[in-house]
Amino acid sequence: MYIFLFLLTVVISLVSIFATSRRILRISENTDQKNHSISIIIPARNEEKNIGKILTLLQEQTVPPHEIVVVDDNSSDKTSQIARSFQKVKVLELKEDPPKGWVGKSWAIWNGFLCSTGNILIFMDADVEPGKRTVEVLIQKYEKYGGLISVWPYQRFESFYEHFTAVFNILVIYGSNTLGFPKRIPSGSFGPVILTSRKDYEYTGGHQAIKDSVLEDIKLGRLYVGKGLQVTNFLGNGIIKFRMYPSGFKQLFEGFSKNMSSGATSGGTVTFLLFLLWMAGYYSSFSSLDLSVGYSVIRYLTLSFFFYLLLKRTGDYRWYDALLYPLHFLFFIVVFLYSLYQTIIVKKVSWKGRKIDV
Repeated sequence: MYIFLFLLTVVISLVSIFATSRRILRISENTDQKNHSISIIIPARNEEKNIGKILTLLQEQTVPPHEIVVVDDNSSDKTSQIARSFQKVKVLELKEDPPKGWVGKSWAIWNGFLCSTGNILIFMDADVEPGKRTVEVLIQKYEKYGGLISVWPYQRFESFYEHFTAVFNILVIYGSNTLGFPKRIPSGSFGPVILTSRKDYEYTGGHQAIKDSVLEDIKLGRLYVGKGLQVTNFLGNGIIKFRMYPSGFKQLFEGFSKNMSSGATSGGTVTFLLFLLWMAGYYSSFSSLDLSVGYSVIRYLTLSFFFYLLLKRTGDYRWYDALLYPLHFLFFIVVFLYSLYQTIIVKKVSWKGRKIDV
């Protein structure tokens, strides 16, 4: 049984790596692009540490946006003041929490959409760090594929605790069928960076149609697929980066626990079962102590190698993350069980000072 799980885990890892390799964001040297009126909408709640950086980077784009709209979602810090210090940035301040039935991020994006004017909409989280050619590349992908384009940015680290995002990144990227594996039609989209035409957004109903969902990124992608529109998702590959939880370990724990149990099955039954088998192969590798030392060492090093291959395209992970994979998987199960408790028993999750019904 252990050998079977080991071999199956290796196969799933290999297929995942090759099947998703075409979804790594790359720059095309084809600069012949149509003229678009581009609106970038940034939902921001207590983002004083990030908002200045993203606005500076957006003003250095090779393809400049027509307008940048920052939606201050009832922040208690200096988010609005910092945003207003930038010229040609439109700041919309929401002075109250979302109406009943709305989740905060969807409410902020929807209000940003209502006061925007561009025919192309780019929704971008405040912690995203766009490279100089980010808008240019996103437009290239839109002109090639149409529909909705989304990106999971390459994760940048500054502190050691951020390395504990490893298994969560793999789940979000490979275990959700977002990159078109194992099914060709993705089960949703990534939330940090999303591009769509205004026409398609209005046609689908946009965030108003999914206003009560904590998993607004996945639901938005499904909304587009359900309306017959193409959804194409990419990995940031250094062209688009972010630092997810810069405020410390507590923020990281809270951030992942708020929707981890709900999102685990978002990719569908087949994807979820494959991910469970993959997880079982890793968990069994450090829980079975009755096997020969030689086989155990070979299995451990092999799984470490594939763990590293899966991780290296997602962020600043190092070789020691691969060798310490048992710690990553133990941390994941703790957060997942806590997320189940929050979702099933408490039926509320916390994020940035808000209690959200789930």
